[in-house]
Amino acid sequence: MEKINIFEDMDKDQEIKYNSWSSHLNNTRDRTNYATRRMDLLIISICGAGIYTIFETFKAITSEDLIIDNISSLKVSGIVFLIAITSNFLSQLTGFYANNNEEKYTLIEMCSIEGKEVDVSKQQRYDQLSNWFTKATRILNAISMGLMFIGLFLLAYFNYSLF
Repeated sequence: MEKINIFEDMDKDQEIKYNSWSSHLNNTRDRTNYATRRMDLLIISICGAGIYTIFETFKAITSEDLIIDNISSLKVSGIVFLIAITSNFLSQLTGFYANNNEEKYTLIEMCSIEGKEVDVSKQQRYDQLSNWFTKATRILNAISMGLMFIGLFLLAYFNYSLF
């Protein structure tokens, strides 16, 4: 197995600069992944708290036999929060499949670099699947975040319409 030396044509300063940028890229990727994970947790937490608030509000309304004119915004808010959580869950699944296919693509690429014979059409299929699932993940994340804000707006609207 022949190793490829990417620093072969670089002088020492270029190699140091390359390694510095490579390290910076890895740190940036780590921070990006951390921010994405935190956003998912925030969406789930906020939507869950919204649903809890709605259930408690319904419990208070029914126990007091109150008549509320604008109850529909409260109901729609709960539905929107549930859809946001579902969308976020689906984005976790599509994210898994995107990474799984990217891993398979990378393993084939590494075999190719090692000089082994590879199935290029299979690698292209993994790349297509990874790209498709990545796009689906981004769309679902945007949907869940947007729905979370809509649910919060509707909940606030219900609250302020009482006064």
